[in-house]
Amino acid sequence: MKLPKDTEIWAISNETPELSLAFKKNTQEKGQPIPFPLLSDNDRKITNTFGLLDPRYIGSGKEGIPYASTYIINKNGIVAFANILINYRTRPSITKLLSILKKL
Repeated sequence: MKLPKDTEIWAISNETPELSLAFKKNTQEKGQPIPFPLLSDNDRKITNTFGLLDPRYIGSGKEGIPYASTYIINKNGIVAFANILINYRTRPSITKLLSILKKL
C-alpha cells in the first residue's frame, strides 16, 4: 500500500503507554510490525474531545472504551473524513481511505 505524499498514520489507543508499547513490541515479534506511532489516550482527552466514549461500557468496569473510529485530517487541521462505528469489526476499506486521501 503506497500512501500519498506527506500522509501520516497515527493510531490512538485507550491503553496506558506501557501497554501500547508492549502491544507494538509483541506484534513486531510476531512478524506483524506496526509501522506508525501508537499513541496512548488513557486519560481520555482525545476520546472526550471527539465524543467517542462508548456508553455501553459505563458501569461495567471497562469505562473509557471508545467507539472504533477513523479520521482523515487535512494539512489545515480540518476533518475531511470521519467514520465512527458501534461495531469495531466493520471498518472503511483501504481503497476508500486511499481514495479520500488522494483527493486532498
